[in-house]
Amino acid sequence: MAKELYPVPCPQCGEAQNVMPGGFDPDRDPFGPVTCMVCGNNFARDDYLDGLARATARRKPGSNVVPLRRN
Repeated sequence: MAKELYPVPCPQCGEAQNVMPGGFDPDRDPFGPVTCMVCGNNFARDDYLDGLARATARRKPGSNVVPLRRN
């Protein structure tokens, strides 16, 4: 799993504005919650992890995205 958490596009509306609780860990069971700030969609674990993998792959060094650090 990634050591950094990036905004993940919502599978419902496409916006990458996620709300998650402090201490969020995508590997924790039960998963979540992760919610879209725009449309209120609650992400399923697979939706979030697939989006996170794509966001991590697109991340370019020096971009203006500041990742959230996991402990």
